[in-house]
Amino acid sequence: MNAVPMKAKEHTAQWVNTEAARIQREFVRGELNALSCSTTFELGVDVGELQAVMLRNMPPSTANYVQRAGRAGRRTGAAALVVTYAMRRSHDLTRFNEPEVMIAGHVRAPYVPMTNVRIDRRHAQSIAMAAFFRWQFDLTGRIDRKAGEFFLHQDGNEPSVDLVRSFLTPVPESVSESLARVLPPEVAADLDLASGSWATTLIELLETVRDELRSEVDTMAELEQSASSNGKHDLASRYQRVGNTLRKRDLLGFLANRNILPKYGFPVDSVELRTNFGIGKSNGALLELSRDLSQAIYEYAPDAEIVAGGSLWVSRGIYKVPGRDLQEYQYHVCKRCGGFRHGIETVDEKCQYCGEVAQSVPRKITIPEFGFVAAPEPKKPGSRPPRRSWNGAVHILAQPPEARTHTLRMNGGSIALSVGPRGRLVALADGPSAMGFWICDWCGHGSPRVSSPQKPPKHNHLLKNRSCTGPQRLLDLGHVYETDLLSIDADVSGVRATHGAWLSVMYALVEAASDSLEIARDDIGGSLSPAGEDRWSITLFDAVPGGAGHVLQVEENLDKVLRAALERVSECECGRETSCYGCLRSYQNQRDHDHLSRGAAEEVLLRLIAGEGTLDLSAAADPADVEIPDSLPRDWVELYEAAFESERELLTALAEIGLPRPEVGFESASGVPITLAWPERLVAVDHGFEDGERVELQAEGGKVLPSDKLSKALVG
Repeated sequence: MNAVPMKAKEHTAQWVNTEAARIQREFVRGELNALSCSTTFELGVDVGELQAVMLRNMPPSTANYVQRAGRAGRRTGAAALVVTYAMRRSHDLTRFNEPEVMIAGHVRAPYVPMTNVRIDRRHAQSIAMAAFFRWQFDLTGRIDRKAGEFFLHQDGNEPSVDLVRSFLTPVPESVSESLARVLPPEVAADLDLASGSWATTLIELLETVRDELRSEVDTMAELEQSASSNGKHDLASRYQRVGNTLRKRDLLGFLANRNILPKYGFPVDSVELRTNFGIGKSNGALLELSRDLSQAIYEYAPDAEIVAGGSLWVSRGIYKVPGRDLQEYQYHVCKRCGGFRHGIETVDEKCQYCGEVAQSVPRKITIPEFGFVAAPEPKKPGSRPPRRSWNGAVHILAQPPEARTHTLRMNGGSIALSVGPRGRLVALADGPSAMGFWICDWCGHGSPRVSSPQKPPKHNHLLKNRSCTGPQRLLDLGHVYETDLLSIDADVSGVRATHGAWLSVMYALVEAASDSLEIARDDIGGSLSPAGEDRWSITLFDAVPGGAGHVLQVEENLDKVLRAALERVSECECGRETSCYGCLRSYQNQRDHDHLSRGAAEEVLLRLIAGEGTLDLSAAADPADVEIPDSLPRDWVELYEAAFESERELLTALAEIGLPRPEVGFESASGVPITLAWPERLVAVDHGFEDGERVELQAEGGKVLPSDKLSKALVG
């Protein structure tokens, strides 16, 4: 036997172009004999005589499979081996059981819809704005590159936005001709190209965006003035830097973020994990690590690990730009209904949906729009997968201002639908165990609080090899963006489902929409919003920046999606009281895994669609035979119903001595199960622990206390 050494390298979009091309040439020449690739190799790359392909998951469709598997055996007389690994999720397992559907299935002809009015309107607006910028330059020689220059009075200059109305009234003939040439006739009719009303819509949108930016900048100026008057000069300086950030945002990216210019496919929200500092900068300079900010707040969060260029890079903090600072908000997420509320300096203690009063101080969120920085010394990857987590959620900040509403009658109830553009969302990353991150005000160094619960750790400057003594504050990471929203408020006859049941229905709809309408799973998401007392509505949203019409497609095919969701939760083989990756679970919703029940989703969907069955209260985690003590506060009832008998006795005792509501079934950073805890205060009830578990929790900085000592620790 002639043993051949294996020499492998990665080939992904994380390399700069020149390095990727060099690796490809080495592989073709045989100097490398194994490549670990992303889908960058799916199209347009000829790697010569390839003998084997291994796919680490099931491709989305036959077309993708043919492209990837077809890399092997392309030369005459060559034999090829293709091995596909099926992950434990619905799509992979379905195709594993029916491999012929994937290998020899139907390849749909490429289809690009040209009549998406949402996207076409933004392209029409981009043509008008491009013509305006050329006209302005020819007239004045002025080029606006920052949002403040275009929208606000600055340095004695009038804002350019004031000239747009006169430029588009009437619409220049050259602009009308360009639009008539590129827009499909039916879209031109929808936009009312002939009358020029589309231009009026653009002018009104620009005015709305101007008002929003001016309000944000004025708020920062007022806060700066107030802080300075009260002698808080450091705080005043920070508000001034935030104002600079708002004014100095890139104009084209800002217009795209506000749905004026097209954004789909353009990475205006992408941020970088900088790897070109410190000892590893020679290797790091060959890499281009970037993600959309909605993903980066999880994948590049402090302490996250990324394998790239043969090295293991660890994110060490958020990048700071001199003279500018990051936006911050305070927020509460209601413990009872999940409602989100926020403010700049203060936030209401009382939930606007259910009236629940917050029992803890508000948390703070920062928007890391300048990106992240990796530790200066990369490591060698080991056998353990890189450390990463998806801790957080997406909340609705504002419904679309011009939503279209109607009601859909079903056999078992009705659905109030609302759909439209420019809905506002916030994606939150609150760190491992939802404990946030310590972030340095001076250099941006970050670390998960779970690693140092009581006080922030000592650290070196993020960019310089010396100690930094800057103050560190507890922050979460976030991203605010606009997109298309579809609100689904279902009234199901005879059913009063719990939060967990509606959460299960929501994920069933998201997965069903992805499968049945062939929408990429990462391009659509969902969130629950309170719709009244102990009621929730489902909001589906386009995860594509600015919106691409996916939720409009869901609205048009809602009956099909509902039935596909019911089929999904009815046919899975996992227990009805739980869920699995074959029906409801995914990497992104891991925080909700313990609350998902495919049986609860099945009961709600079956009643709604067919008007059949009675709600299985055990599947919906809402047992009717539990007697609720009169002394139990109303907002403790759901915890009490979900608890075991011994836990119920303890909950009753804790409520009677006036303690704040705990969490039930919490888990520490090291995996120790905790019956009852107050995670934000690092306090657990001494109930059901073994000696070693108590020691482990205390080593993490937590307190394990008997019930008679909790009042002093929690109430004071």
